[in-house]
Amino acid sequence: MATEQLFVSIVIILVAARVLGELFQRVKQPPLVGELLAGVIIGPSLLGLISPSSNLQVLSDLAVFFLMFLAGLEMDPREIRRAGKSAIVISVIAFFVPLLSGTYVSMLFGLGTIQSLFMGLLLSITAVPVSAIVLMQFNVLNSRLGNTVITAAVVNDILSLVVLSIILQVSAGNGQLDLGNLAGSGVKIAAFLGGIFLFDILFRKTASWLPSRVEPYFHKLQTKEAAFGILLITTIVISLIAQDIGLHFIIGTFFSGLVVYKEMIGWRNFKRVYGIISAITFGFFAPIFFALIGIEFNVQSLVSAIPLFFALLGVAIAAKIVAGYAGAKIVGFNSEISLAIGFLMNGRGMVELVIASIGFAAGVIDLTLFSIAVAIGLVTSIIAPITSRPLVSSAKSKGSEAVAVREPHNEWQPGAA
Repeated sequence: MATEQLFVSIVIILVAARVLGELFQRVKQPPLVGELLAGVIIGPSLLGLISPSSNLQVLSDLAVFFLMFLAGLEMDPREIRRAGKSAIVISVIAFFVPLLSGTYVSMLFGLGTIQSLFMGLLLSITAVPVSAIVLMQFNVLNSRLGNTVITAAVVNDILSLVVLSIILQVSAGNGQLDLGNLAGSGVKIAAFLGGIFLFDILFRKTASWLPSRVEPYFHKLQTKEAAFGILLITTIVISLIAQDIGLHFIIGTFFSGLVVYKEMIGWRNFKRVYGIISAITFGFFAPIFFALIGIEFNVQSLVSAIPLFFALLGVAIAAKIVAGYAGAKIVGFNSEISLAIGFLMNGRGMVELVIASIGFAAGVIDLTLFSIAVAIGLVTSIIAPITSRPLVSSAKSKGSEAVAVREPHNEWQPGAA
């Protein structure tokens, strides 16, 4: 019966998400906005056809996995490194301004220090999955703008996980912070990220001879879609390592896709693997992912905290946009692209829900604050693509270098198939 109910839920979610996604596409708006609203309509807030459940949460985690793997496959590590310094500046500013602003406003409404800091943390998040899917739909993921936003979002999420660990330690330790555990976590995170980029550097150094020796082994594989299976297993392992050392698994998934070398497995194999993952992601997982964000939202739980919700929502939107804009201007982007970056950094989505769920389970926040977090994540995920699209389209029409998609160094380009 549980399996039957799950399948019925999936059908309802997919139908609603596809219909509204198509409707928004036809009025020249990102489909994900329709998919988010579809979740609100069929969820507890309106029709009540679907309610959050553990089975749907597993499905959501799988969706995030494929979204992040596809985003990593779309990008080039060399472009990530080029965007690194600019993205770090933008990320730090766009993280700490909302964090401090949200904490201050929460304290003004009478929340305790730990609760206020946690709510500020939720406002500081930029969800990598939301940013990635928006940039892919705008077809600017592998551009200077796309690389900067994604790199900044990754750094932002790493910072949020570090701050989350501090808050949880202080909360569990009755106000005391274990600096030894915190330092150990920092070393593990640095080692993981350093290892990823060291692997990339070593591969580039051996690119003249190593691929030609490894690729033939992939051609000899007789099992159908063996290359897809090998890459999937590798990605899962790296994701689990990232989760084990204190990073969210999406960080490991993204970097795993980032360092998949097309030359190593052969362009023919890579094209097939990319096609499979793209079809699975956009055909099945992406609509479900965004609809589930809407399903998590329950408007009834906000009734007792409307003033706090609107205050934090205003801070969330204004602080992130202003901070993203200021950071982008500092590193040399023009006003139009800087504003687009500010809007794109504003989406919070499932990452905020994950961290909010952790805080709720740990007793840091109550049900009302959790509902506020879900609502802010939903609203900002809708606003981010709608507000950024005109700016990106304008930059494209002007031939801006910031939105020019980098040409691949091969005969095939992701998304061209």
